[in-house]
Amino acid sequence: MPKVDSITKPEIKFVTNLICYKEGKVLSNAMGRDAKALAKCLKVLSPEQRSQIKMFAVDMHDPFMLAIRKLCPNAQICVDRYHLAERVNQAFDELRKAEFKKATDSEDKFQLKMLAPHRRFVLVEKEKKLKKDDLKMLDRLKELNKNILNGMILVEHFHRMLDKVSVTEFRKYRHYIEAYVESKLTTAKSEGLNNKIKVLRRSGYGYTNEQSYMNKILQRCGYLNSRFINTNDWFWRLPAEVAQTTPF
Repeated sequence: MPKVDSITKPEIKFVTNLICYKEGKVLSNAMGRDAKALAKCLKVLSPEQRSQIKMFAVDMHDPFMLAIRKLCPNAQICVDRYHLAERVNQAFDELRKAEFKKATDSEDKFQLKMLAPHRRFVLVEKEKKLKKDDLKMLDRLKELNKNILNGMILVEHFHRMLDKVSVTEFRKYRHYIEAYVESKLTTAKSEGLNNKIKVLRRSGYGYTNEQSYMNKILQRCGYLNSRFINTNDWFWRLPAEVAQTTPF
């Protein structure tokens, strides 16, 4: 009887995309999520062009920051509010899980209800957006659980700090947070393009050819097949007028 072996092709995991913020276009991309990948993207720009970059929005990924500091010496790195808030919310959720376990051990039905996973967003939501019943229950939880109360105060204080005009002191990411406060530069356009790329990836049922995948990203979200690119040799070229007027 004939035997049929199914072969699973390895799927591409991560592509680093360099995006022009003003234009909302992918300039270049490279496989991987490390300093080498971003350096490869940046090197499509000349040293003179890289030296003119003033601001660079990025998530809290140290290898990316390393490449930016090395190749774009005059650029100020901005870690935007979304990624900062994500880290804070993750830390608070770890606290919620620990307190939920304590409530499970003590069979505290009220705290089990309030600290349940599906209600975790109530704990970090701005109180003015909550319903009256939720506010009453939240006030009761604060009285019963000082750890949750302290955690909520810290989260609220963190967001208030980011709302201020200037920031006086942070530890590891202090300078990056200051850059966000001063410029309000975010990775919102990057996140929007990432969503387009995810749809592109799903519509292609998963790409196994790295170059085809990257070229498709440039075609759908970048300058490929436009007057800004020489498609004869597949080499990306920065338009002269963009190079002169567009901050990256």
